Amino acid sequence: MDHSSCDSNLKRIFVDLVEMQSFPDFHPTLKSRKAFSLVELVIVVVIIGIISAIAIPRMSSSADNAAKNAVIGDQSAIQRALDLYEVEHEGVMAHVGAGTIKTLYLRLLQKTDLDGTLNDSGIYGPYINGLPENKINGLATWRRGAAAAGANTHGWRYDTNTGQIQPDHLSGATGYKSSGDSVEKVTDEIIKALP
Repeated sequence: MDHSSCDSNLKRIFVDLVEMQSFPDFHPTLKSRKAFSLVELVIVVVIIGIISAIAIPRMSSSADNAAKNAVIGDQSAIQRALDLYEVEHEGVMAHVGAGTIKTLYLRLLQKTDLDGTLNDSGIYGPYINGLPENKINGLATWRRGAAAAGANTHGWRYDTNTGQIQPDHLSGATGYKSSGDSVEKVTDEIIKALP
């Protein structure tokens, strides 16, 4: 075999390859697609819309349920602290003689004597480590007095008539009370609790 026939065969193969690259429509395996068709894009958008229509309400519902359950748990913990204070102080509720909501809060946060006087060497308390944040309205404050629970001005509302703690978020977000009763409508003094 001479070199000229080998060179001509190589030239022919090279020319064939160049032509296939230049005109890929003539060779189906080399045909390249540079974009999606409009129908393919519409189908993808519709599928994404269906998935989001199913998933987003479920995720937001789960977050709402988690916040509601956290409020119920925190409300229960604060109520247990108030109830324990009352039991240890011979039936006297924490707000009696407190004067301000701040003193009431400090009676739960620090040690006290039997008469409710704050005393670092007292034998009663502390009953809570701090006031938890109301997970629905994001506030970690409380109030007592005349405005009904649900005013959404504080995280929690203390009812001096019943000794019950209630979440103070808007009623549409749900108003829970650990006993299951309806929320009482009383509140008067509004003072932010200590951090």
